[in-house]
Amino acid sequence: MNSRTTTERTGLVSVSPLFVGLALLMVGNGLLGSLLGIRASIEGFPTVVIGIIMAMHYAGFLVGSLTIPRWLSTVGHIRVFAGLAAFAAAAALAYPLFVTPIVWGLFRFVAGFSMSGLYVTVESWLNDRASNATRGRLLAVYMLVVTLGLSLGQILLGASDPAGGRLFMWVGILITLSIVPIALIPIPAPSKPIPVSFSLRALANSAPLGIVAVALAGAAGSSVLGLGAVYATDIGMSPSEVGLFMAVSLLGAVVTQYPIGWLSDRFARRTVILAVAAAAVAVSGMAISLNSESVGLFVLMSVYGSLTFPMYSLGVSAINDLIEDDQLVVVAAGIVFVYGIGSVAGPLVVSILMAVIGPAGYHWGLGAFFLPVAVYALVRGISQVRPIQRRFVNLPARSSTAAALLAQSSSDGADAETE
Repeated sequence: MNSRTTTERTGLVSVSPLFVGLALLMVGNGLLGSLLGIRASIEGFPTVVIGIIMAMHYAGFLVGSLTIPRWLSTVGHIRVFAGLAAFAAAAALAYPLFVTPIVWGLFRFVAGFSMSGLYVTVESWLNDRASNATRGRLLAVYMLVVTLGLSLGQILLGASDPAGGRLFMWVGILITLSIVPIALIPIPAPSKPIPVSFSLRALANSAPLGIVAVALAGAAGSSVLGLGAVYATDIGMSPSEVGLFMAVSLLGAVVTQYPIGWLSDRFARRTVILAVAAAAVAVSGMAISLNSESVGLFVLMSVYGSLTFPMYSLGVSAINDLIEDDQLVVVAAGIVFVYGIGSVAGPLVVSILMAVIGPAGYHWGLGAFFLPVAVYALVRGISQVRPIQRRFVNLPARSSTAAALLAQSSSDGADAETE
């Protein structure tokens, strides 16, 4: 065994408690998102109201991404994680006690705010502990834990009746247990501050296609996670079928994330963005006419997820292609902000379409998000010279600035090795 392999394994072992806590957090969060959609439908909440409730999660996430990094430098990572996990667990347990849209919207905001802090705590820890030899593998494990955790949470939907309170209890237990490995972790807390300052106008002027792709990937991804369960329930799926429907939407991205990244490093980034966006529009159009008993619906949603979630990474890479090296740190904060804005808007737009058109509005909305991306990529490809491309940045959607920095550092390290 060579020294580099030993270093990589040592690095993974040293942060394994972080991954255990993250896995528990993801399972609980994945279960809660779909559970709320089903329960809100059972309670008779109007579709637009459900969309607003789901959007509040991303509004809280956005606010948290701008404020919580400052807390980490004053209060400390362990205390921030423990406090926010307690908030998130308490909110999850309180949903069955206050079944009203306004209160649920408030709880969703608190949960989104808390989840933002929980993500950035784990991700900044990984960023601090990573070395050039371990960054790529740490990021790969991180992405796998996030995706599989969220997917497992969907499958747990069939474990109990969503009309009761037992599943909410499971969410509270899982989130609470995520504190244990973080609180007992035997490594020092990060000392590097996470940047939150950026110029949105300068970012949009520098890399407009990347900004459009990131924002609309946020809109599509949040709609899948926030309203997919509502759509599946409306067309007559059972809770276990809803869980499977949501799980395949997430697992598709595990298969395609790296192949799409490989293609985008070898062909013009705009061309790959155009192809992925156009395929997503086509898949959404084909799904409109399918019913809940069609296996093809599950297949198409898996394909849609395999296109939607990698689009975030494509957008980030397109932005990084056009940004100077000394701006990458500041740009990471701007990317998270843009993605958050799109994530807030997505469920609102799709819920309105579902209220006007019916369940088919779900697919109309998912397709509509990527049509502007495809058109703009086509226009930019015709009128602009291809930029010099950096290595593809492979990121899980809804990541924090710390994860973006980890991915950028990993990409830079890979480039250096290649050279």
